[in-house]
Amino acid sequence: MSAPHDGDDFEPTNAVGYKPTAVKSLDEYQNLDAGDESLARWKASLGISNAPAGDTSKPKLTVLSLELTSPSLPPGKTIKVDIQNQAQLAELKNKPIQVKEGAEYQVYINFTINHSIVTGARYLQVVKRSGIRVEKVDAMLGSYGVQAEPRHVSVVQDDFPSGMLARGVYNVKSRVTDFDGGIFAEWDWLFKIGKDCWLRNGGDRTFMPLIRLLRSSHNRGLLPRRPPRTLSWPCHSPVRHTRPNTTTAHIPPDHPGIPSPSQFPSTPKSWVDRMPAKVQPYLYLIRIDKPIGTLLLYYPCTWSITMAAYALNTPASVPLTYLGLFGVGALVMRGAGCTINDLWDRNLDKAVERTKTRPLARGDITPRQAVAFLVPQMSAGLAVLTQLNWYSILLGASSLSVVTIYPLMKRITHWPQAVLGLAFNWGALLGWSAVAGAVNWAVAAPLYAGGILWTLVYDSIYAHQDKHDDRTVGIRSTALLFGERTRPILYAFSASSVGFLTLAGYMNAQGAPFYLGVGLAAAQLARVVHGTDFNNRESCARGFVGCGWAGFWVWMAALGDYAYLRLSDENETDRN
Repeated sequence: MSAPHDGDDFEPTNAVGYKPTAVKSLDEYQNLDAGDESLARWKASLGISNAPAGDTSKPKLTVLSLELTSPSLPPGKTIKVDIQNQAQLAELKNKPIQVKEGAEYQVYINFTINHSIVTGARYLQVVKRSGIRVEKVDAMLGSYGVQAEPRHVSVVQDDFPSGMLARGVYNVKSRVTDFDGGIFAEWDWLFKIGKDCWLRNGGDRTFMPLIRLLRSSHNRGLLPRRPPRTLSWPCHSPVRHTRPNTTTAHIPPDHPGIPSPSQFPSTPKSWVDRMPAKVQPYLYLIRIDKPIGTLLLYYPCTWSITMAAYALNTPASVPLTYLGLFGVGALVMRGAGCTINDLWDRNLDKAVERTKTRPLARGDITPRQAVAFLVPQMSAGLAVLTQLNWYSILLGASSLSVVTIYPLMKRITHWPQAVLGLAFNWGALLGWSAVAGAVNWAVAAPLYAGGILWTLVYDSIYAHQDKHDDRTVGIRSTALLFGERTRPILYAFSASSVGFLTLAGYMNAQGAPFYLGVGLAAAQLARVVHGTDFNNRESCARGFVGCGWAGFWVWMAALGDYAYLRLSDENETDRN
């Protein structure tokens, strides 16, 4: 996809329902509802009451300078960029600022209000590398009345990214505007992240460009990096890793936040990082680098397909065909489910440590781009579904409602894991109908129930990774519901899951290999539940993946029975 146009890049994110205020003079504001005491106090807080008329020959807001401080600079040294100095701005536009990777810094903006009222002043910034947008900043400065003295607002406190892939030249375009659409300053500049030093050349002349980077600072991380050590911004805050001046800056709760792009991670995290930069956000959106999610969706399909093939004693080509079709379907629909989930949760994800770097939460792609990407995913899923019989097509289509509403459940119930189980184990029904033409509910129903209970085990462990963030932002889960009782409850769910799977095998007249495999699955679940530290994220992540092996062993159990049956039939044929 091509890089967005500047018009799209600088499209502000206003509060829902917000309409720009009509332009009024200072006198009109002063006389507005003069008898309203509460309104008078509000006007006084903005400096409207008894305020001077101001200099109407100037714009309402004048951006004076940007300042940067850093422990890496000489003691007492502050880097300052004069926004009114066109020669300096021209230099910044053509000559990259040399910046040391990993250095800590804090950024301030200085401006004056010359006349009238400025509503919702904001700082916008778009950062690109090789023509591709890697970051957008949208930071609120606040609303102000006339004041002769410059206002000094802290907009960023952070550290520069580090690592080989973080180094290089970035193109930046900055703008100061307000809710009423006025543009008070706009400029282009370059900065270059280097390994060893702040500046290529000594002297104040190169210090000035440095501040340019200061603005880039506002977008927190042109690349992912370790989180700042001293910040304590609330978890619900949309602007991550920044600390505004509490007396003048206001950031609305629905502010879109400061993304941190995945195109240029400090160290390669997976094979996705070696793909073209334009493609990476979409691959991360569908979690293709984490196959465990696809496998957890695929395993119930494999149980059902293989057990149906066993019951009907079909040729090997039948289960192989459907295992291939459902494998493609699981890959596609898991990706579509992740896209739908992230569209629902993009604002919540910003407040959760583990999910705040997802492409939508971080701003690597827009919701419109994600929806456009969802269309071919759903089309591919439909193409797979139409390869099945009509009974299966209708049965598969009926699962879409559960898939769509699942992300909403974490907002209204502590049991979103159960709803996920309903969606993720639909293949236990669909696989059987694909092979047999209809569902044998005596087998498929307990198989489906066993899969749902299995999902409650692995997804409850998964939810424990985020329980502290979830509690802060109001996300609900079984991890929060079970609390300290998680281990015995998950033991019970595991035992019940194994019981239902065993019942499904009994109803399908499975042989000894099946029960051996289910026994291995039971041992794996017991090992995971016993060994997981629910207060340790890494341990929970390992436990989540470990639960996937239980599903694998159930498939091997069914496959072992089917293979034994086919070999027995071939030997019988040879004897005859």
